Amino acid sequence: MSKERTNIYITQRQKKQLEKRSQEENLPMAEIIRRALDAYLAWDDQHITPVPKPPKKGGPFIPA
Repeated sequence: MSKERTNIYITQRQKKQLEKRSQEENLPMAEIIRRALDAYLAWDDQHITPVPKPPKKGGPFIPA
């Protein structure tokens, strides 16, 4: 998949949370942003059925 460079502005809170998630998941911040954008845009796509996120280890499973 080809990618196109773009610039966005985020708050300091968003950046801190993004950095934390990036470290926890060992993923680049750009990949996390792409996945979040895909999830957001999926709400308008009738061909996509959202799947609930699997539970964290030891946590209860609560379907969306």
